[in-house]
Amino acid sequence: MDFAYGILGQTAVRMHGKMNEQWGRRQSRNILGILLTRPGQRFSDDTLISWLWDDDLPGNPQDALYKAVHRLRPALDEADVPVSVIRSGDGYLADLDEGLVDVAVFREIMRNAHLAERSDDHETAYESAAAALSLWRDEPLAGLRTERADNWREDRIKSMLLPAREFLTSQLLALGRPDEAAGWMQELTPDHAGRLAFVKLQIQIYYALGQSEQALTHYLDAHRRFHEAADDTAAALLRTFHDKVRDSYENPVSPSAAAPARRAVPPSHPLPRDLRGFISRTRALDTLDQWLRPDSPTRSPAVVLSGPPGIGKTSLAVHWAHRAANWFPDGTIYLDLHGFGPAPRLEPSDIVDRLLPEFGYPVDHVVDPAARAAVLHQQLTDRSVLVILDDAENSEHVDQLLNVLSACSVIVTSRRRLSALVRRHELAELSLDRLDDHDSLELFVRRLRGRGEREPDAARRIAHLCDGLPLALTLVAESAARRPGLSLGTMLDQLRDPEMLLSIGDDGDDQSLRAVFSSSYRMLEPPSQAIFRLFGHHPGAEIHVDTLLSAAGRPAAETRRALETLVALHLIDQPGDTDRYRIVSIFHRYARTLSDQDHDSRPLRRLLSHYYCTAHHAHRMAHPHRDRPPRPDPEPGIRPTEFRTPDAATRWFLLERTNIVALTALALKHRHFEIACMLPHLIADTLDKFGFYDEMSTGFAIAARAARANHDPHAEASTLNDLGELNLTLSNHKTAEQALTRARELATADGSPIGVLTININFAQLYRHTGCPAEAIALFRRCITHAQRNRDLVREAKAEQYLGETLAELDQYEKALPHYHRALHLRALTGDPAGQATTYTTLAELHLREEQFAVAHRHCQLAQAQIAGDLTATMRLRTVQARLAAAERDDRAALRLSQEAVELAERAHNATGQARALEAFAEILYARGNHEDAVDAWGRAAAFYRGRGKDAKADRVEERLAAAQDPHAIPQARGGESTVAMPAPQRSSITNG
Repeated sequence: MDFAYGILGQTAVRMHGKMNEQWGRRQSRNILGILLTRPGQRFSDDTLISWLWDDDLPGNPQDALYKAVHRLRPALDEADVPVSVIRSGDGYLADLDEGLVDVAVFREIMRNAHLAERSDDHETAYESAAAALSLWRDEPLAGLRTERADNWREDRIKSMLLPAREFLTSQLLALGRPDEAAGWMQELTPDHAGRLAFVKLQIQIYYALGQSEQALTHYLDAHRRFHEAADDTAAALLRTFHDKVRDSYENPVSPSAAAPARRAVPPSHPLPRDLRGFISRTRALDTLDQWLRPDSPTRSPAVVLSGPPGIGKTSLAVHWAHRAANWFPDGTIYLDLHGFGPAPRLEPSDIVDRLLPEFGYPVDHVVDPAARAAVLHQQLTDRSVLVILDDAENSEHVDQLLNVLSACSVIVTSRRRLSALVRRHELAELSLDRLDDHDSLELFVRRLRGRGEREPDAARRIAHLCDGLPLALTLVAESAARRPGLSLGTMLDQLRDPEMLLSIGDDGDDQSLRAVFSSSYRMLEPPSQAIFRLFGHHPGAEIHVDTLLSAAGRPAAETRRALETLVALHLIDQPGDTDRYRIVSIFHRYARTLSDQDHDSRPLRRLLSHYYCTAHHAHRMAHPHRDRPPRPDPEPGIRPTEFRTPDAATRWFLLERTNIVALTALALKHRHFEIACMLPHLIADTLDKFGFYDEMSTGFAIAARAARANHDPHAEASTLNDLGELNLTLSNHKTAEQALTRARELATADGSPIGVLTININFAQLYRHTGCPAEAIALFRRCITHAQRNRDLVREAKAEQYLGETLAELDQYEKALPHYHRALHLRALTGDPAGQATTYTTLAELHLREEQFAVAHRHCQLAQAQIAGDLTATMRLRTVQARLAAAERDDRAALRLSQEAVELAERAHNATGQARALEAFAEILYARGNHEDAVDAWGRAAAFYRGRGKDAKADRVEERLAAAQDPHAIPQARGGESTVAMPAPQRSSITNG
């Protein structure tokens, strides 16, 4: 396998086709070497300084580090494969695929070697191991001599180099080539050659070469050293091994020969210590009792305990094992399989070879691995043993082993769900959930060693931030305990930065959350990694499967397989709604850091394109008669969600509203100005209908900034007009005036007469609602003239309608009528049935106030004829009809119509309409003597008005509530109070001209 960077020796870079150790300055080589120990992961400045200098610091360490990094970057210009050394948070990282570093290549080759060995292909196993060892040019990071570097180097020698040498030598012996094995042994240092594993190999080599005297001498020397070092266990194991090896060469036996008698001593493989003060997990512990207790009727031969990294699988298994020790008198065996850790994976054959000596059975008596497994199975028969197989990589990792351990009770822990294993062996399975807030806080406070009591609120917030993950809670608590001078409040502020939270525990031992999460991420295939990063681009915790399939830019089948893999690894969940996937907050933060480091802009572009195109479809279905921005060409391969009904489109808008607003901000940040400008306009009609004004306001503000950044005065003016209109609805008159003033300046400077007209209509509405009717009337008249000059019948009709409403509010009904009739005529010309229904309803209300009941009825009938399934328009009409029936003393009809109006307003989710319908309903109830229900309806109406920002109307209704305690009759609604909602100017009307 090819690689471009090496740290198994001097830090080397492939340049011009050759590995070069003499590039750049020594300090630059050291920094790159440190970063390459964990490619793609951040090293804080303090960590790097500690790695580089220990306590022998330069005068200004930060400045020295900065200069060294600055010199490093140009030194890598001639590298065959570029690597970016980038600033990340308060540190640096090397942005490079881990597979391009010799350490990862070594691990992969050794993985293949073990696979070959399991297939009895000892020649390939030997060649692979030899190829892996050839990558070690010198000791790792040979040019760096600091405590952290020394610790890391020693760990890699012990966990990688020595096991590989041991493996290679064993393969040569299996091949019957002890002379070559002896040659490899000579390369060991005296210290390494004295380790028990290599002493055993050397003894075996001597006997294989027929040198029994040398074998005996080597055994006696090593046995004496172990005895003098008080390592009685090693001495006893060596003695047993030597006796068996000597016997096997002097008195060979066939594999079918009877095995030695089982030893009486129960097996013992070190079980980690139990945690003090184990928190919660009561249900999980009870479940393990039911499944693993020897006499339980629901006993299972094995239990798969799965969950995401850091959830506490090992802690639970170990705690239960200590608690249930009396159930297994022959002992407990704990084995770390290293399925996801940096150490080489422990294979089933390795486990068999480790466990056989526990029963006094020499491994070398049986050469065939299958025969060894059979012997172990026999040794375990009729014993009551618990085996914990911790950190299995996948089902294949432990499948064969479960057959060997079938006589035992077994707990398998894994980050994967191991569904194939559960199905194949009919096992019980238990997935661990995150701790709830109560248990999270309890665990955090216990680990704080008393500090939580002094700052309970900050402790509670930090515990919540850790998302119920025991590892996160423990690491944060330990960090806080080590820094008593840092308040928990300050720590809380720091931990809100995802980089800081993920780096907690980063002390050079790969114990940070990032390191733990990365070990799962690195196990993923590239398609699954890409989908996980896509979750980081998405602002919300839940994503619809259509969004993922569309934005992934991959074949649908490949994307679905990737999602199944992520679910199996507990990195994402699939809640009850099978069309959606969810990522928990702490993994979302990790995914976001990965997406931030991903310099490929295509995933975000596809995500934004999918949302915009889907929002366009939804708006067309939910609001077919409203104007909408144009739809830009979608990104290649985008498949927007389609909607069959208006309700489905509306539900999508409501479900995705916070995501859409957040994506709008993301689009602005990444300079996708067109989408940032137009997306808020597509969701605005739905948000307005359901009263989500904060999201509307935020979206329009972002859209205005995007239009300004894009140098698009048309779009900016249109958006500011909509923002002004929204604040006018909310009675935020000052804010509305500021937005409309700026919008008019832009439209005037841009020479857009239609834009100026639209904004002036809203300005007139502003005058109308701020107690300046004379100014409103004058401006409406100018707008009518302006619209006539531009032959804009739509805006002329709006101005006529609003002018009529303003005059009616002043009780000038005769003057209002001609304007209503003119609006009606214009709306008929433009084919606007909804507008005609609004005007007919307004005319019916006007004639009701004039007590011209017959004319009011005729206008109600004409309004009904123009309404085609519009709930809001029907609700307005029923409210007027209810008042008309009440005025004619038809109480039964008045109650029926007012109730229908309330129900229609609820179905339409129109808060203002509900307030008006309830107000009319209350007046009718009160007139019939039902004061209690009337008071309830008035109270609900006032609450709706107040929630919509219509404080003046809320005050009026509350006055009536207060007056309800008065024995006198409740006065009727003021004659000038309109019950028809203000029709808003069409969105994007400026740009549409």
